Amino acid sequence: MLELRGITKTFGAFTALQQINFTVQSGEIVGMLGENGAGKSTLMNLVGGVLQPSSGQILLDQNILQLTSPRQATALGIGVVHQHFMLVPGFTVAENVALHSEKKSSIFNAANWNQRISEWAEKLGWKIDGSQLVEELNTGERQRVEILKALFGSTNSGEMAKILLLDEPTANLTPQETEELFTVLRELRDRGCGIVFVSHKLQEVLSLCSRVVVLQQGKITGERASSQTNASELARLMVGRDVNLITEKSSLQSERARSSKIILEINNLHSGILKNFSLQVNAEEIVGLAGVDGNGQRDLFEALAGLSNPQSGSIKVLSSAPPAFVPPDRSTEGLIPTFDIAENLALNGALRKGAKSTFGFNWKQTQNQARQMMADFDVRAPQTKERTLASRLSGGNQQKVVLARALQFGAELIVAVDPTRGLDVAAAAFVHEQLRQAVSDGKAILLISTDLDEILALSDRIGVLYEGQLLPDEKLLSRGVDRQIIGELMGGNSVGTRLAVSGKL
Repeated sequence: MLELRGITKTFGAFTALQQINFTVQSGEIVGMLGENGAGKSTLMNLVGGVLQPSSGQILLDQNILQLTSPRQATALGIGVVHQHFMLVPGFTVAENVALHSEKKSSIFNAANWNQRISEWAEKLGWKIDGSQLVEELNTGERQRVEILKALFGSTNSGEMAKILLLDEPTANLTPQETEELFTVLRELRDRGCGIVFVSHKLQEVLSLCSRVVVLQQGKITGERASSQTNASELARLMVGRDVNLITEKSSLQSERARSSKIILEINNLHSGILKNFSLQVNAEEIVGLAGVDGNGQRDLFEALAGLSNPQSGSIKVLSSAPPAFVPPDRSTEGLIPTFDIAENLALNGALRKGAKSTFGFNWKQTQNQARQMMADFDVRAPQTKERTLASRLSGGNQQKVVLARALQFGAELIVAVDPTRGLDVAAAAFVHEQLRQAVSDGKAILLISTDLDEILALSDRIGVLYEGQLLPDEKLLSRGVDRQIIGELMGGNSVGTRLAVSGKL
């Protein structure tokens, strides 16, 4: 059993966690929810030995721990699977697991490690080749290696870790891979492993976990048995108010007639790994492209944004204004961190054009516009308001600035890539509301997202990117297609016959 007693963690004057009391029993899966900045990652880093508490105690099997390093936590049977894979792509699976192992020697015996990995994987019903390079593995396979490393990497005996902490483990998995992961986690639970499952996906938490703990601003604000709560209540506990959650059957998603006005037309595009990619997006619709990250999303974004030169094919934007972009990484591509909010908004050419004056550039007008957009998009900043540096904003507020710049200046085409990645439920709901409103106002949106729930909730037509190709067979699916079918396409499976019979093509 893992127990946290009165855990407080401060960074200077900032209190990240305050008087946290938390337990996970052997043979139990506990869900952990919270907004961005609620303290979830800090808590995981404390249990994983990356950080040390300012006060309070961490106990394992009633023994007080003094964790000073991740290796020490691993040796005691605490495994952590981070949201972003902690693997060396150019190393083999065996080399990655050995690198994490408690016991090291000057000689790496590949045959012995390959045998161990095969035996450990078999215990979980997997087949993993220890000699394969990590860079050759797909996302689901890399996730398995991370779990294997966390469960068995601390020992040569094959004993499992006692505690397993997982941070957003399904973020880049297909629905089928997610179900496979959940099957394994339930088996681990039944074998006595205590599991902490951190996620933004409320329905996943409810289906997998026996109880759920909610963090808000560094404090535990609620704990519920999964059988006695629902997604709406958990969201309310997370943010302190009601949240309009996205659903596949939302009343906002009533069928609407598609406009015949083509805004974006792509024909036979070859760019990066994209092959024969063709697509049309009309006004007043959202076209969603699902897919596991790394299947051409970056190449498509860069080609549309003019950041790369396609080998062949054509891209036509049939509108009076240039397209606007919500790039995949708000902190490095969407914003300049050392610019303030007004300066970042002024990166939009239409704003700069409107703020020109006889004597140069009218910064006062720009700052007034920035204040108005901050009010319209609920951007929360310190007292300096529009003069606040982008680097000082939370992730959710940074994304609202990027979204405001994309939506407010007359662009008819919006290209949004993973617009809610890393956002909590409240910030994600706000972004979705703004995208829906933009379509109602006549705009066309190309939504490229690795979040299948987001694709299903927002899109009028859906395609899947797999190894640079548009599936199924360069067509788009109509709204209401079964998520299982999309999941199969995301894994590269052909389901054309089933789709034709179902009438979803």
